[in-house]
Amino acid sequence: MVKRFIGWSAAVVAVIVALFASKYFIQPISSDLSAVGQGQPSLVLAYENFSPVSGAMLNQLNSIRQDYQDVMNFAVADLGTPEGKAFARQYNISNGIAVFLSADGQPLRVSMLTDDEQALRNLLDEKLALIGITR
Repeated sequence: MVKRFIGWSAAVVAVIVALFASKYFIQPISSDLSAVGQGQPSLVLAYENFSPVSGAMLNQLNSIRQDYQDVMNFAVADLGTPEGKAFARQYNISNGIAVFLSADGQPLRVSMLTDDEQALRNLLDEKLALIGITR
């Protein structure tokens, strides 16, 4: 009985810690596409739930987002929603593909994101420099 109580207590503590961490330390990338073309460049990833490719790309974006969020918007086009599907059709992107858009919403590059963090940073820096933004 004591072992069962300790097991349940540990599980409850683990859930509380995970919820706290997700709320205060890990901010999900928004699926709100209304900020695209509203004065700040954007990187939008076509994302399908439960896809290993999408998950890997999302993790890669999360690893660098903090360093770029002051100069650009990050969003996902959730392919499980009508809005996400419409966005993907408009920019001709599919699961795991990202589109980099200028501040006025013009597509600058469509690309499969790399799992090489430095290469992704170089890509973003290059595209931002083309529109006159340096970090």
